[in-house]
Amino acid sequence: MDWRGHLGFNLLITSSISYMLGFSGVDVNRVILLSSVLSSLPDIDLRLELPHRKVTHNVFFGIGFSLAAGYVASYLGYGFELTFTSFLAAFITHLVSDLMTKMPFKPLYPLSRTPVSLRLFRSDNGFVNTAFLVLGVVAYYVYVKRFGFHI
Repeated sequence: MDWRGHLGFNLLITSSISYMLGFSGVDVNRVILLSSVLSSLPDIDLRLELPHRKVTHNVFFGIGFSLAAGYVASYLGYGFELTFTSFLAAFITHLVSDLMTKMPFKPLYPLSRTPVSLRLFRSDNGFVNTAFLVLGVVAYYVYVKRFGFHI
């Protein structure tokens, strides 16, 4: 997926879960927004010229990177929980949305070396990416209408 699909999918999932579970407040809103901004982070492998969907596209890399980001944030005087949760949500939603595409990858590497893909659509499908962005914005709007916008 491109940035629109990842951002929209993250907004859709984080807003919907927060809405359904009744989570609200400043920190919840910050996690929704920050994780959405970070939702394309695993695709940094493209910029770093690493093999795509190898090193940065697994749960364990996401957990480790999120822990490191939380530690750095707490060292700088920011909240560990907010940072860790935002990074982890970004990684998890990214991996789940990439699982829907036709390109298989190993989200549980090194525990499982089996490539996985639901093969629902191509990652460069403009309609799907735009649809996820629109659905995510609508879901976030519904969340904000119920709980208010706090930053």
